[in-house]
Amino acid sequence: MSKYTDDQIFEKLKEILGICCPDLSIDTVTKDTVINRDNGIDSLNFIMIMSKVEAAFDIRVPDADWDRLSTAQDVIDKVQEQLALKA
Repeated sequence: MSKYTDDQIFEKLKEILGICCPDLSIDTVTKDTVINRDNGIDSLNFIMIMSKVEAAFDIRVPDADWDRLSTAQDVIDKVQEQLALKA
């Protein structure tokens, strides 16, 4: 079991989004928000976001999986999956 809850991961993701995308209104981000489209996040910003997520949780998301991550919940699920693999 992960030492992080989905809500803790979500809060960290929102913090990272705020750093990488300062024009983004974090208050409007939900777990269903499509973070690589809905908010004008381009592929370079997405790479920066995912790199910070990997660093924050000390995980490595395989590059092949990045295309399948579109919503905040997708990212949360992938973080949980990678943390479980480390346990």
